[in-house]
Formats: sequence, structure tokens, C-alpha cells
Amino acid sequence: MNLNKKFPGFTLMEVTIAMLIAAVTIAITFTAYRIVSGSYFSFNKKQEKVATLTTIDKLLKQDFIKARTIVKTSDGVFFEVNDGIITYSFKDSYILRDQFSLGIDTFKLQVNDLNCSFENEVAEEGREVDLLSFKTQLDGDLIPMQYQKIYSAQDLF
Repeated sequence: MNLNKKFPGFTLMEVTIAMLIAAVTIAITFTAYRIVSGSYFSFNKKQEKVATLTTIDKLLKQDFIKARTIVKTSDGVFFEVNDGIITYSFKDSYILRDQFSLGIDTFKLQVNDLNCSFENEVAEEGREVDLLSFKTQLDGDLIPMQYQKIYSAQDLF
């Protein structure tokens, strides 16, 4: 029986160093993953806000162009178009858009300083509107939004 025979293998020190290197590599990879995923999440959240702002801007411009008349309501305006009525309700933290009573779209935007006027005078409830303006906030910046309707003489009579 030969007890001095050496078997091929790793020493305890070699295994410990390999485990230490693996642990450091895993920690660096996990940290990099957290940084990248956090950055992507914040980018995605900002892009959603920008998309919401772009969509409501496009819809308001489109509705102002198509409208025969625009009338002030207690919390917003309604547009009389050829196909029916489109209603906008402006709340502090969101805007509701109801198109032809088919469905309500919600746009999560802060609304500040809502102003509805007709010929540079504040429009009363139930009266025509030719200028709608408000400010909204995007990442701490106040963004002014303004929409104007130029009525023809035929539209006013």
C-alpha cells in the first residue's frame, strides 16, 4: 500500500482564490446591471411623459382646426365638430378627453393657469372660446401650451 502517492487536484488556497475572484466578478456584474436597468427605467418614464404631452398637444391642435365652435364648460371646453362633440375636462393632475361619448382618454399632466378667452376677454361658461392656454410641468420645467381658433364670419352666425 503506497500512502505517499499524489493525486492531481487543487489545493484549498487555490479554490479559495477562485471563489473570491468569482464573487468579485458577480458583484461587479450585478452592480452594472442595476445601474443600467435604473437608467433604462428613468429614461422610459421620461419618454412616457413626453409621449403624453405630444399626444395631447396633437389632439388639441387637431380638434381646434376641425371645430365649428368651441364652448367653455365649468371645468374645460367642448368642441362641436361635424361628427359630434368632443369634451375636454382639465383637472389639476390630469386631462380627460371624451370623443363622441365613445370613450374617455386620460392624460396624466399637471394643468396650471387654465385660461379660456374670446377676443382677448375671459370667456364665461357657455360662451365661445377662441383661445385656450395653460401651463403644464415636465421634469420641473413649466411648458406653456396655447391653442387658437380663427373663426370665419359664417361660423359666428
